[in-house]
Amino acid sequence: MMLYVLLFVSVLIDTLKNICYNQFSKNRLQTQRDAMLFNVVSCAGSVLFFVFSGASPEVSAYSMVMAVIFAVVTVGSQYFALLAMSLGSMSYSVLFSYLSMLIPVAFGILYYGQPVKLWQIVGLILMLITFVLSVDLKENVSMSLKWLLAALGSFVMVGLVGICQQLHQNSEFAGELEGFLLWTFLFSTVMFLGLFFVMPKRERQKESGYRLKTPFTIFALLSGVAIGAINQINLYLSGRMPSVIFFPIVSGGVIILSGLAAILIFREKLTKKQQAGLLLGMASVLLLGM
Repeated sequence: MMLYVLLFVSVLIDTLKNICYNQFSKNRLQTQRDAMLFNVVSCAGSVLFFVFSGASPEVSAYSMVMAVIFAVVTVGSQYFALLAMSLGSMSYSVLFSYLSMLIPVAFGILYYGQPVKLWQIVGLILMLITFVLSVDLKENVSMSLKWLLAALGSFVMVGLVGICQQLHQNSEFAGELEGFLLWTFLFSTVMFLGLFFVMPKRERQKESGYRLKTPFTIFALLSGVAIGAINQINLYLSGRMPSVIFFPIVSGGVIILSGLAAILIFREKLTKKQQAGLLLGMASVLLLGM
């Protein structure tokens, strides 16, 4: 029962994080440097979360190496998620990101030999149909090719995050969870800061939409705390629940709540084709979790 309570908490926090991301991306994100600076603050918020939670920095060489790898995919997932939301629909950007659970589910089946059921195969087929319906570039100008590339980047990176979670929590160093994540977000902060300073000259000359002395810095810090909490919960659960159950339930919950937030809070309007795709996306993750 406690595992499912943690699942619900993770889904709720992740949805709130997506709302913060969308609010920033639609109102302040104008340059690549804006995205990097926002993520520097966000990752710093995650570091503070683990420092105040008492995480020990003493970890094994395995956890340290995995932290570097996890930081790279975390940087990629946060960057592409923010970029996709700035270029198009929040609901569909979230849908693409969280359909990426197909990657860790396939990894769990192939690498750990976890069983797969008939209705889960049906769910995978529905997921492919979702992709076809959601990429409606002609009917919705916000669904541009740039948005599609950003969404696909998010899809791949979030999927790799799931694989890293399984690898660490199924290893003998699973007990180093908090220290591992502390180092992950320290590395992520440094990586985003480095990217901020090495942006091409043409990017540095553009007018920035985000500066530290604005209310959106609070958004960034809160997003970072949320990301830290989500990773702590999900990393723990990924080693205690089969991937074919854990990842679809988490993804499906976030897709549903974020989709509702996009419609109710941000007043997004979807075509009938896209609505059908969103519903099929929800159905596919629910079937995969049965």
